[in-house]
Amino acid sequence: MSTERYRMMAPNVVTGANIAAGFAAMVMAGQGRFVPAVYMLFLSLIFDTLDGTIARRLGATSELGQELDSFSDAISFGAAPAYLSYQALFWQLGITGYLISLTFLLAAVYRLARFVLTSDAHDKDRRTSGVPAPIAASYIMALVLMRDEISLLAAVLVALFFSGMMVSHLKLPNLKGKNIVTMMLLVGVLNYSAVVFKPCWLTVCWWNVWNLLIFLTAYDQDRRLELKSS
Repeated sequence: MSTERYRMMAPNVVTGANIAAGFAAMVMAGQGRFVPAVYMLFLSLIFDTLDGTIARRLGATSELGQELDSFSDAISFGAAPAYLSYQALFWQLGITGYLISLTFLLAAVYRLARFVLTSDAHDKDRRTSGVPAPIAASYIMALVLMRDEISLLAAVLVALFFSGMMVSHLKLPNLKGKNIVTMMLLVGVLNYSAVVFKPCWLTVCWWNVWNLLIFLTAYDQDRRLELKSS
């Protein structure tokens, strides 16, 4: 196999690891092992960050890679968190709980399909429409970890809120790029690691405050770019 083929395959292998972790999360959720399932989805989040970075660094971006990435996200950040949320939380509501989890899944798939149709595989837009599925999934994961600390009604409202935000046409700044936002995102990953491995109100609240700071900084940079280009 040529070096060129290895180079093009590298990001797709990482995407495959994303799918494997997402599937493992569903298997664990079905066994009632909810915390390990969250750990698997956390791995999926890491793999999702790495595949695009590797593709851009190696100059290996492609339409095939974009499609694979979208399918992997549908599994790891759509089907897996939806199933996990039902098994860990919403089963108590019967058919209503099923519909809440299904709504999250449908919203994630819709958002991913829309993203594929409106984005360029080789270039990143400055803005994106709606909350990305991995971000919405991270909140579902936090709900599962904090399920003994929050009411079922609060969990329902959070799940429905992020379902709506995924399919919304709210223009959000794209958080990928070589700037201060990238550095803040790295800190954000550490913050979310604290949520995953030491879930409590302190880590959850700090994670949310930092997320708000990231978006405010990204909006400010986006506004500055608009002023420069005008």
